Amino acid sequence: MKEAAFRHLSRTIVYRSGGIPASPKNVLRSDEIVWGRSPARLDLGGGWTDTPPYSLERGGCVINAAVDLNGQAPIQAYARVIEKREIRINSIDHSTRVVIKTLEELLDYRKPGSQFALAKAALALAGFAPEAAAWPAGVRTLDGMLRYFGGGIELTTLAAIPSGSGLGTSSIMGAVLVSIIGRVIGRPLAARELFHAVLKLEQELTTGGGWQDQIGGVIEGVKVITADKGLVPDPRIHFVPADLLDPAANGGRTLLYYTGLRRLAKDILHEVVGRYLDRDRAAMETLRKLHAFPPLMAEAMGTRDLERFGELIDFAWKLNVDLDPDHTTPVIEELRARIRPHVIGAKLLGAGGGGFLLMVCKSPEDAAAVKRMLEKKPPNDKARFFDYSISRVGLIVTVC
Repeated sequence: MKEAAFRHLSRTIVYRSGGIPASPKNVLRSDEIVWGRSPARLDLGGGWTDTPPYSLERGGCVINAAVDLNGQAPIQAYARVIEKREIRINSIDHSTRVVIKTLEELLDYRKPGSQFALAKAALALAGFAPEAAAWPAGVRTLDGMLRYFGGGIELTTLAAIPSGSGLGTSSIMGAVLVSIIGRVIGRPLAARELFHAVLKLEQELTTGGGWQDQIGGVIEGVKVITADKGLVPDPRIHFVPADLLDPAANGGRTLLYYTGLRRLAKDILHEVVGRYLDRDRAAMETLRKLHAFPPLMAEAMGTRDLERFGELIDFAWKLNVDLDPDHTTPVIEELRARIRPHVIGAKLLGAGGGGFLLMVCKSPEDAAAVKRMLEKKPPNDKARFFDYSISRVGLIVTVC
């Protein structure tokens, strides 16, 4: 019964929008390349209120930040049109490549383990599926679609972030792919259209998910994002001073640490959404507190109250654990115990269970002590610190 509810919710979101668009046509010159790049997202609080069905019934409210990592926008993709009528998808970070010559190969993205499922789904929803666009009569093969389109397509992705990071990488990469494909076919999307397109993309992949990740990366800076209930999120964005989160402005008292552990967000999402569908009282109360949390954090950041900021980071952590006890693990608890003397607050980002840990340290000296401690004795060989900075530009798409 619950799985049927998930499927019905997904189908409703994907097929809610009206008319079928015209079939896609290439608008690029033969030597042009579309380049999209976006920051990652740090969620400071309010997560899960952006996720269907909660957001559909009650609206949502989150506070998050767009950040560059190690001096660059970490989520990037490139698109170009090629002469050969095929689709090529490359991943720089995974050193993998696939060549697609049939619709069956393109449309297998819903199958478990499908390679490059995100890029395939983005192409399908852009029109490269028989039901997704008004193709001329008789055009029923991928070769026929690409002939009508004007060539083949090559997509190349780069995510300079470890997998399972909790920084919204999948949804933000979805936004980058949707944006560059839209530029290739001459259909750039307004922000609201882009946010909903990525929400549809996540549902089509059966990973579920909400709207905060793509908005968090696409829109620059630190912001409170609210949206009323309904199928299409129409976000209202209120920008918040970034000083308390920005290491360049706070004396390096905030640290971003990759724990070397990962967890598939789909697993936790089904657990948390399942509790909401069951109208579990404890879950409903925690979601209410999460919904009310972002204005409290915005006030602390607006008044530059570092102590309150750190305490609220810890409170956000507690709410996430209350909603899903598996948000933490024995390894994470041991890590938090080690850093506790030096921090005001710390929380895992994203779905939890691993990924990145954001720490608010008591002083620059305490931050230096934490770095020495964890660099000397990390929890595993993948754990490490990342330098980060607040993005002032968000998603950029250019034609080279």
